Amino acid sequence: MMEKRLYLAGIVTLLAGMVFGFEYEPYWPGTEIQNDNWLYLERDTDQLPMDADRVYQPVTLPHTWNALDTLETKKYRQAASWYRKNLMITPEQLKQRLYLRFGAAGQEAKVYLNGEELGAHRGGYSAFTFELTGKLKAGENRIDVWVSNKIKNDLIPQSADYNFYGGLYRSVQLITAPEVSISRKHFGGPGYRVWSEQVGDDSADMNVTVQVDNGSSKASSVTVAARVLDLDGRPVSTGRADVQVKGGETRAVDLKMDDVKNPRLWSPEHPELYRVEIALSQNGRILDSVVVNHGFRWFKFTADQGFFLNGKSYKLHGTNRHQDYYRKGNALPLDQHLADVKLMKEAGVNWLRMAHYQQNDYFVQLCDQLGILVWEEIPYVNKGKPELIEPVMHSMMKDLIEQHFNHPAIILWGMGNETWMKDRGDGYAHNYDLIKGVRDLVHREDPVRKTVFVIGDRNYASELKVVGLMDVFGYNLYRGWYGSTGYQSLTDRLNELHAMNPDTPLILSEYGAGSDLAVHTEKPRQQDFSIEYQNDFLESHLDQIEKLDWLAGANQWAFCDFGAAHRGDSIPHVNQKGLVTFDRQKKDAFYLFKSRWSTEPVVYIESPFWTERSGKPKKTYRVFSNMDTVEFFHNGRSLGKQTEGFRWAVTLVDGENTLLAKGVSGDVQLEHGFSVRFGDKEAKYLVRASAEEAANPASHLVDGNLNTRWGAEGEQTIDLDLKKISLVNGVKIKFYKGESRTYKLEIKGSSGGKKSTVLFAGESRPDAELQTFLFDRQQELRYLQVFAKGNNENNWNSYYEIIPIVTLEKQNKNLYETIGEEFAQ
Repeated sequence: MMEKRLYLAGIVTLLAGMVFGFEYEPYWPGTEIQNDNWLYLERDTDQLPMDADRVYQPVTLPHTWNALDTLETKKYRQAASWYRKNLMITPEQLKQRLYLRFGAAGQEAKVYLNGEELGAHRGGYSAFTFELTGKLKAGENRIDVWVSNKIKNDLIPQSADYNFYGGLYRSVQLITAPEVSISRKHFGGPGYRVWSEQVGDDSADMNVTVQVDNGSSKASSVTVAARVLDLDGRPVSTGRADVQVKGGETRAVDLKMDDVKNPRLWSPEHPELYRVEIALSQNGRILDSVVVNHGFRWFKFTADQGFFLNGKSYKLHGTNRHQDYYRKGNALPLDQHLADVKLMKEAGVNWLRMAHYQQNDYFVQLCDQLGILVWEEIPYVNKGKPELIEPVMHSMMKDLIEQHFNHPAIILWGMGNETWMKDRGDGYAHNYDLIKGVRDLVHREDPVRKTVFVIGDRNYASELKVVGLMDVFGYNLYRGWYGSTGYQSLTDRLNELHAMNPDTPLILSEYGAGSDLAVHTEKPRQQDFSIEYQNDFLESHLDQIEKLDWLAGANQWAFCDFGAAHRGDSIPHVNQKGLVTFDRQKKDAFYLFKSRWSTEPVVYIESPFWTERSGKPKKTYRVFSNMDTVEFFHNGRSLGKQTEGFRWAVTLVDGENTLLAKGVSGDVQLEHGFSVRFGDKEAKYLVRASAEEAANPASHLVDGNLNTRWGAEGEQTIDLDLKKISLVNGVKIKFYKGESRTYKLEIKGSSGGKKSTVLFAGESRPDAELQTFLFDRQQELRYLQVFAKGNNENNWNSYYEIIPIVTLEKQNKNLYETIGEEFAQ
């Protein structure tokens, strides 16, 4: 016993002073981040470059070459590039075992050391490690990394509604270890597992497995020991094992740990984390040691009563998250991951689906620390031939589990999302065996977590026997956004799916509507991208979800707007269904969710982004609040107090109007307000011209009056902003004396960015004042330019009105606009 006490005291001494908080915690002490002084060569070749360093571009990791082009074109760069780093190694470092760990490389990589290949990794979202021991030299060593994000038929994802960014977009670590150590190379993971299978209010078991790696050629006898410290730093469980590890062997060592009495349970509201200290020793001398957080919790998904956490019914209030950011792509600094988790906690999120791939180690750590339950998955999205993708799916799932096994926040491992299914001929899905194989792998690897798979708004997952494979099943339902059914049909559809799958717990894995801070309307309608429609849509969904006690939970899509280069919505190349924008500005819907899910007081008037109002002066203003009483003021005059509903009729006056809402709950008072300018009429589009006459300004071109006109002499440019990306089939223009004169003009259009397309170049016909210019094909446009070049009688341009021909019906739909159709692989 004396040796054990001395050993455990040694752990405490060794780890004294380590800071635990919201700082990134590497798996092993002494890990060096190697993000500076990298070189980048944009060359699409798999041949190792022999160029001098000066040919390369200096970069700092994280880095992606798609941070900007995904915002400018649908066909962003999907090719290979090269990275290089000159790594300095000291003679002292050569006495240790050394490794390089890459946080991720999108979508596959090969690593070279001093011109020799170390190995390759396939899959763009998990970490991978290569040992450098015995291959390095004192002084400068050259690391070359080939990275490619090309689409391949034996790699996933192959098709998805998000960008496949290329690059070394997470950190690279230089890791040291003694000759006999806790493994640094076990599937890119930490080399140790900590978990609890039997947890209750009175007691919890502890399980610890350590991968002991002997890098020498001789057998070694070591002691593996662990202890668990409670939140006050007191030891509550210990365990140890004496083992012999053969030379060159990695051996899994299971420790028999004491049960923990009366554990303080982990939950999103109280993310209580114990510390587990693990160490290897030999003859009383510590060789290696690590510390990992551990949370005690137990959970249950039921088909008829929903979800339970720590024995109590618990509604999963969730969202989905992609890992990118405006103009940074997926190369996020750590502080942005922290900012995202804090935003989610502010909104009251207790449940997160990491869509559709493994995410940053640090982000999952933050979910442990700040309290968010997690569903993490591999990127099997849309399609992939089972016989080609099965190996990579298994390796991705193995990596995911090994690397994130120790996070108590994680409760679900996901197999895939919205894969196209067809009958293979025996009543089963063509990918049934593929999905079952990955499910079986999960159950072998993890005795605690559950499995989940997701499909869209179709019945074939049930009909083809896939639903029954999973512990939990998810449905992505966009009722009221895609398709012809309104959002009020959500409850009926969910109940229909529940009746169809009575023995399987169900989750509403996605629901959402797109919005744009610049788009507003008093008559919201499907796919108009108005803030108001998103608010109505999500408010209805929240109401319906809460009434379904059998539904385990729901995940709004998505917390942040994210990059989807193929899209042409009101903001090009962005999926806009977020509660916050791509650069993390809070939309109205953020406060709607906060008012429903958070205990933090909130008062918020819809919508401070709509500061110019027109039409009839009587408006309805809605307030999102969770406070007991809200009082509304217009120009300083109270319009009354309300305790629920929070809607006020406000009659705006010409000019400036001040709006203010004051919330009161006990001693807590909170207010929110802004000013609105009201006028009789607001132009449907924004317009400006390079020149105009004082009596005939450019504003006449979009005022809806065919009797007022714009005029200017010489070649001029007219710019129209349609305020959002619209489906435009052509343009109508009324010309002054257009029935007798021929006007020369050119029309260009763009959805945003720098690139514009010529849509018409030529002359008008001398047969009518109002003429139609149809484009060769329908265009997704936000901006129109008319280059006016005079007429056949003089150098003057004189137009009454420019009328874009806008429709809501798309002529040529892409994959993500043909929701509900079945596709064959």
